[in-house]
Amino acid sequence: MEWSQWNVQAGPPLNFRELRHEPIDEQGVVFLFGMVAKELGFLVESVRSAFPDCRAKRLIKGERYVEVEIEFEFKSRTFREHGHNPEQCDLVVCWENDWPECPVEVLELKTALKQLGTNA
Repeated sequence: MEWSQWNVQAGPPLNFRELRHEPIDEQGVVFLFGMVAKELGFLVESVRSAFPDCRAKRLIKGERYVEVEIEFEFKSRTFREHGHNPEQCDLVVCWENDWPECPVEVLELKTALKQLGTNA
């Protein structure tokens, strides 16, 4: 399929490194997390399409890491809508945290980029 035949949609301008627009779906979240994982203290072991999406090691202090199971979502509430088991996941990485009472820790990339000193 030619590029001109795609139904091309994009989020608002982001202009963060090689990503010109904010994510509009889970795949954009995965790509963006990959771009900043090291700066956020993660070493990615593997990524897959099944739950949980990612196995990584997270820097906790000094040079100590702990293993974490990560689920990627565009919005955190989708974790519940997909019926995922919170006991099988340590962290939800999303663009927007729209579920403050999520039983799993949430890393909202929109906020994380601001903390990294970007113009996002």
